[in-house]
Amino acid sequence: MEATKYLKQAFGKDAEFRDGQLDAILAVLSGKRVLVVQKTGWGKSIIYFLSTKILRAKGRGLTIIISPLLALMNNQLDSANKLLLVSRTINSNNPDEWNEIIDEIAADKIDILFISPERLANDDFQRKVLNKITKSIGMLVVDEAHCISDWGHDFRPDYRRIKNIVKFLPNNVPLLATTATANNRVVEDVTNQLGNNILVQRGPLVRESLCIQVIHLNRKEERLAWLVENINKMSGTGIVYCLTKNDCNIVNKWLNQNGISSRAYYSGLKSENDNGQNERLIIEDMFMKNKIKVIVATTALGMGIDKPDIGFVIHFQKPGNVVSYYQQIGRAGRALDRAYAILLAGSEDDDITEYFINTAFPTYKEMDGIVRLLENNNGMTRGEIMNQVDIAKGRLENSLKFLLVNGDIYKEKIKGQVLYFKSISPWKPDMQYSEKISGIRRYELKRMNDFINTKECYMKFVANELNDTTAHDCGKCSNCVGYPIFPEMPMLENVLKATKFLKTDFYTILPRKKWPMGVTIKNKNKIPESYICQNGLALSSYGDAGWGRIVKQNKYVDKYFSDDLVDASAEVLKSIIDDNDIVWVTSIPSFRHPELVRSFAKRLANNLKLPYYESIIKTKNVKQQKELHNSNMQFKNAWESFEVNEVKSGNVLLVDDMVDSRWTFTVCGYKLIEKGSGKVYPFALSNTAGSGGDD
Repeated sequence: MEATKYLKQAFGKDAEFRDGQLDAILAVLSGKRVLVVQKTGWGKSIIYFLSTKILRAKGRGLTIIISPLLALMNNQLDSANKLLLVSRTINSNNPDEWNEIIDEIAADKIDILFISPERLANDDFQRKVLNKITKSIGMLVVDEAHCISDWGHDFRPDYRRIKNIVKFLPNNVPLLATTATANNRVVEDVTNQLGNNILVQRGPLVRESLCIQVIHLNRKEERLAWLVENINKMSGTGIVYCLTKNDCNIVNKWLNQNGISSRAYYSGLKSENDNGQNERLIIEDMFMKNKIKVIVATTALGMGIDKPDIGFVIHFQKPGNVVSYYQQIGRAGRALDRAYAILLAGSEDDDITEYFINTAFPTYKEMDGIVRLLENNNGMTRGEIMNQVDIAKGRLENSLKFLLVNGDIYKEKIKGQVLYFKSISPWKPDMQYSEKISGIRRYELKRMNDFINTKECYMKFVANELNDTTAHDCGKCSNCVGYPIFPEMPMLENVLKATKFLKTDFYTILPRKKWPMGVTIKNKNKIPESYICQNGLALSSYGDAGWGRIVKQNKYVDKYFSDDLVDASAEVLKSIIDDNDIVWVTSIPSFRHPELVRSFAKRLANNLKLPYYESIIKTKNVKQQKELHNSNMQFKNAWESFEVNEVKSGNVLLVDDMVDSRWTFTVCGYKLIEKGSGKVYPFALSNTAGSGGDD
């Protein structure tokens, strides 16, 4: 049997198929369309790798694998090499390699091509690759197939494009869809989209090696303290999941300060370091080789790392749904008899998830604004749209994606520019659809809250959510054994240490070096170097642990920034003042709360023994920056509402209460320097980036 021969060649003479693997391979080789629902670690990738090996030996075309995450692709490339399969990926990190890969595809030198679902929306990819090879595809694989379904926990609009590829596949071309996280509703939805004649193979989903415990620790400092007390009690390496990038950075910094080697990992992480190496690949490699104890990650790693000896997965915050949780804890204990899945539930968790739910879909106002604009203009770039529609860059991309997928608009590349046009289809927004999905997400959040409060077996609860008919008590979780696996409360000493850490975890305000797209000042889009603000500082993250909560309380309840904030700010600024020869202080004025920042800045200047001068004038009452959503609008708002009167010579500390888009600091700093001040050093009490604005 060819499949068995290749299995032993790749994994050793003692290697054997797990229950269901060979059946799935035989179904694929017979040309069937197959949906495999098996637990993480079962070996779903073996199905498409061995099937590809056999199909290629028979002279069939290449396999296209649609996979949602770069981390997952990188692992899969390594796995394919074990079977001597030539595999490549076309993704956002390797544009310099695309032409070479396309030539290799044309020469039939590639066995497997990995692509992301987003690549299906790329015009160049469709024209240069997809259109040329659709009829010669040997097999199509949809990895993490739950992303196709509206009901799937990680639904992605671009996955809906897969239906169009499937429609043009010859009937004898096998299609394989795989997932570990599909309940009955998702399975039904996926089969409807990929073809009702699809063969569904489902296996038991209970992870026998995992010991689950839920610990309720409302305050972030308590959870930080718990981490440093308990991580080193767990053998091997592990993952700490956070809901936000900001929390990844906080946890990563805290762990390293306490002697636990870790690295932060999330989407948008700097693509290359100073040596031209891909930062995410470096972190993955360090983790795979056990050079770090912990990888602190958002869901960018959720389906990514294929490491069989991960000893623990800790959630710093509660995920938004049980199925995501199952997928993430499934990273642990694949080749171990015992591994730990610890969920630390905090008070902010639901607020974060609600924010994600509320911002997941474009609003009617956003999409209607774009459609009406395109109806009245014959082709517009993204920058031109942003100049006329108040929408953040990320929200614009999301809106354009939905409108493109639904056929309401189309795009063309003309003279090197991507232009968007209104299609002939009438604009009929289906807002009930997005409301339906949001309702599903809120129900999932309710079930997640039911999970963290259940008294029954945690693993059985999770398996039941996935409609696993074989679900049973695991006998290993804290509910089953009847006692805490790890302590439920950290020591006060470490909580106080974490509190101090959070109060000294400051944020750098990086200067903007260009005006918004399409904006020129004195015929230049680039801000002259001598007019750029210096690196600034924010004392806290707004509303967060440490000073952030106090800033929020002082601003909206007390209407007065306390002397404690003055003292804390002065303490951190003293060395900056001395090192940079700052000789005076000014502040950003406000019509709404004229004394709030002014009073704070005066007291801060007095504490620093520096003179305070009111140099900036608010010329008209405009919208608050947080009410605007992109750089063009925020820049215009600041530029038209602030003027600088008389300035003092020498370097200046420019004070405001909040910083988000940085356009207020950029504009006021520019105008201060233009009037004759020295270098401008911004300072804000809180960084609010992420709660509004286009940073």
